[in-house]
Amino acid sequence: MGKNIVSLLTQSHFDFKTSALCFKFYDEIKRSGLYDEDFYLKTYDDVSGDGLTHYLVKGFREGKSPSLDFDDEFYLKAYPDVKQAGINPLLHYIAYGVNEDKIIQNSYSIRRKDEICESNLPFLTNYHFEEEPLVSIIILNRDGINHLKRLFKDFDKKTNYSNYEIIVVDNASSDESVEYLKSLNLPITVIENDINVSFSKGNNYAAGIAKGDYLLLLNNDIEPTYGWLNELMGTIVNNENVACVGAKLVFPYYFTANRNKSFQIQHSGDIFAERMYPCCLYAVNKSNSNLDIFDSALTQNNYCIAVTGAVMLVDKKVYEDVGGLCEDYNYGLEDVDFCLKLYENNFDVMFAANALLFHHESSTRVKSKSYFENDKNNYSIFWDKWGQFLSRNLLLDKIHDKGFFTDKKLKITIIDDNFTQNQKIISEISKKFNELNYTVELITNMKNHYIGNSADILLSFTDKYDVNELISRSDIIKVLVIDKDTSDSSDFDISLSFDKSIKSDIYIENDFVSEFLDKLEKILTDGYEF
Repeated sequence: MGKNIVSLLTQSHFDFKTSALCFKFYDEIKRSGLYDEDFYLKTYDDVSGDGLTHYLVKGFREGKSPSLDFDDEFYLKAYPDVKQAGINPLLHYIAYGVNEDKIIQNSYSIRRKDEICESNLPFLTNYHFEEEPLVSIIILNRDGINHLKRLFKDFDKKTNYSNYEIIVVDNASSDESVEYLKSLNLPITVIENDINVSFSKGNNYAAGIAKGDYLLLLNNDIEPTYGWLNELMGTIVNNENVACVGAKLVFPYYFTANRNKSFQIQHSGDIFAERMYPCCLYAVNKSNSNLDIFDSALTQNNYCIAVTGAVMLVDKKVYEDVGGLCEDYNYGLEDVDFCLKLYENNFDVMFAANALLFHHESSTRVKSKSYFENDKNNYSIFWDKWGQFLSRNLLLDKIHDKGFFTDKKLKITIIDDNFTQNQKIISEISKKFNELNYTVELITNMKNHYIGNSADILLSFTDKYDVNELISRSDIIKVLVIDKDTSDSSDFDISLSFDKSIKSDIYIENDFVSEFLDKLEKILTDGYEF
């Protein structure tokens, strides 16, 4: 029995007063509907047994919420005497607060989500189409009935677009997903697979039978908001040469792990960032996650290099022309790979800033050992295919400060074991590089051989060190600065000479830097192999 007095006494460390109060109002709390057993046990995986008993005497002290319908934090703030007394807020409300006309609120997560949905409405374009092209919405699913119920709640109403079909590729679900899908009053075709096929294979197969002019790849763990499909379609139809459009994705509220991510931007288009292992660049969200969802940078459509396949609208003909999603990958990097193919074929990708959806990503991605092994394999395929292209384009992007492939500045790391002798030229060229909006770092002690993952160019004023032993990204450009060709430059990509007898600052600032940039750009445009 859930309200067993022994259990209450034990969990409350024999607080007889609290146990008696919990015992007295246990059934009334259950009847109130303000405690949700299913929510509580699913949200907090460290709870076992009777959830309400746990919440009443222990869970509320750990910051656990009883349901989405009762905001215990609000109640304690509104009535500090309850907090001071250390009484469970829901217990207090049922025992005393109801009769004292005390106010309660829905959970913060419910209220904040409603605020976000309402705040997005003024930004919607509400496109009008003389004739709505057919959109084929493709969804992959495996044992995702709870995701599907959330996804399809008021689905047709939220689209603000009427001409669509839905193709669900079910990957051998063992739950009631298929039965649920077939019960919906929506234009759905269900493909029932006997095995769990990859993201690429599932979408490519569905694309082959799709009737639409456009394909919309959509994760099953997405929660749409009003107008999302209208925004996506309006963006792709009204922007010439745009073959692919992504959406603004927001993290939902997390009650436990990742709580700091709640209602932050998860996706607003991709750029690339640097790392050493595995080499050398990886796709990240374009926007700072700390930006407000409705910051001006996030309410305007923008071109970008890639968007996530969680919500990706694509011109079907272009999809077929570039070969669809690459099936070498297994649930990872297919979307980035696809967008790079579009770029290579001179098509544009765009971020539709006001097509807003919540992405319940963490609930479907378990980062086990096999996950990391799969991720490593995907990245190996990706880097073999795109490494040269990305390293070259990222450097050119940084040199010209375009901010398309990355938002990072060109970083030049200078190493010199005799800075006193070369101080003048190093100081002058450093100032010149700064004027060009580049970042400059000086290292005079290379005992640990560490350069780091952010350096793009190594400018060495010494041949003392074996550059092959330096700890850096493997796509770093190595430049040797020598005095009158007296050093061995065979391990360097570029060699530059300067005459110490020339004292002119103009020479140092202009001729040296210009020669460096000219040689750098030449080797990149000539197809330098990293």
